[in-house]
Amino acid sequence: MVCRFVFLLSALMLLAAPAKAQLTFPDRPPEGVFVVDTANMLDAVEEQVINDMAGRLLAEERIPLIVVTVLALNLHGAEGMGIERYAQALFDHWGIGSPDRNYGMLVLVSSVDRRARIEFGAGFAGRYNAEAEHVMQNIMIPAFKNYDYGGGLVEAASALNLLARGLGLPLPEVPWHFVIPGAIAGFIGLTFIVHNLFASGRSGWAWALLAFVGIVLWFFLKPGRGGRGGSFGGGFSGGGGASGGW
Repeated sequence: MVCRFVFLLSALMLLAAPAKAQLTFPDRPPEGVFVVDTANMLDAVEEQVINDMAGRLLAEERIPLIVVTVLALNLHGAEGMGIERYAQALFDHWGIGSPDRNYGMLVLVSSVDRRARIEFGAGFAGRYNAEAEHVMQNIMIPAFKNYDYGGGLVEAASALNLLARGLGLPLPEVPWHFVIPGAIAGFIGLTFIVHNLFASGRSGWAWALLAFVGIVLWFFLKPGRGGRGGSFGGGFSGGGGASGGW
């Protein structure tokens, strides 16, 4: 009797509970289109600038950069997920990039939620988290706070374009009282390296150091060139990124 009562009570609770909204995503754009602006945060010129930039990046570096805006997460059944998890789900659902060259980049903005996310493909392996945080906090969020959504997205896409090409991002100026001691230390270190290069021939530690630095620079600045595939080929998220709100 008790078991039957518990069963009936559980059934009534399930019936009374609101149905969980199904997770949905914007329609994936066709190849050659890199902006899906369902929240109307970009004008035609800004959208074209990002599309042209992303098109060149894909053609030259085989790295897709996709910009997506949605009106609100709850319209896609994602109100309990947060923008981080929804960005990962969207990235994986669309398959940005490809499994063998997983260097996709996604910029997602939810207008009503006032949240934004930069999501990288797993191939980046968290390598550019600090740079993504810089783009989010120093480029996107300040522009969004001034209601310059299109300008913020264009500048963010430009910065990520540089990042994908292995070029440095514009960083805040360093105070002179940090620059001078650093320059002196660098000059002394360079003097020791040059002296070792000439004094020890090709067997000294300086040659090994230069070879190591060269390998590290090649690894970090060349995430991969060539290869086939378009924007959507089965890539998946998990390479880090950054989030922010305004």
